Amino acid sequence: MSDTSLRTQVYDSLRQALTTGRFAPGQKLTFRFIAGALGVSLTPVREALGRLVAEGAFEMQPNRSVRVPLMTRARIEELRDIRKSLEGLATAKAAMVADKRQIAELRRIALAIATARSHGDDATDRQHVREFHFSLYGIAGQPILLRVIEGLWLQTGPYMNLLYPDFINRPHGPQTRARIIRAMQARDAVAARREIENDIDRALSYIAELADDAGNIAPAAPKAGVGRRRGTAMTSLQFDYVQ
Repeated sequence: MSDTSLRTQVYDSLRQALTTGRFAPGQKLTFRFIAGALGVSLTPVREALGRLVAEGAFEMQPNRSVRVPLMTRARIEELRDIRKSLEGLATAKAAMVADKRQIAELRRIALAIATARSHGDDATDRQHVREFHFSLYGIAGQPILLRVIEGLWLQTGPYMNLLYPDFINRPHGPQTRARIIRAMQARDAVAARREIENDIDRALSYIAELADDAGNIAPAAPKAGVGRRRGTAMTSLQFDYVQ
């Protein structure tokens, strides 16, 4: 594997972990720990983390370590409003061009979410939730918009843990996904956009309401590790807290 390919794989693996809630807010990780967990040298880890720090996904710490940023009510509300606008736009564009195969794929993922949820498999649940959203937005065929949305998810992903179990057990999620799929079938961009905006608003407003009197949101423990496909350099070892 080339150095460029390895660097990209480390970076993509860490992005995936962040956007699926596999790291917790405030979690500290050393470069060496990440390199050992992923089975790579320090160089690609250092470069990947540098990019993610620049994107606001990590904060650089002393002694070759990084920390997942903590969240405040004001910050999550700002991210909520930006995500509603951009993800609503992507969904509306997707609704106007979606074909039967793409809609069938959204239906498959929605079923996979329901299955994981019924088994209490939070890690798989979060993975499929991300898959549903980005499959939906990807239909729009707007790569720049999609990349911006991914950047926002890097910052809110660690807080997905706070949605479990209370918020996630509410009926809103399955009902919303069903309505989105129906709107896509009808090419109803207005309805599809409204549903995704309401979904984001409910989830991130719930997290904002968890803030204390000072406006700070307490971390949640990480639930799962960074996974890999068989045959790559990425391991499926768990990311635990590094003090």
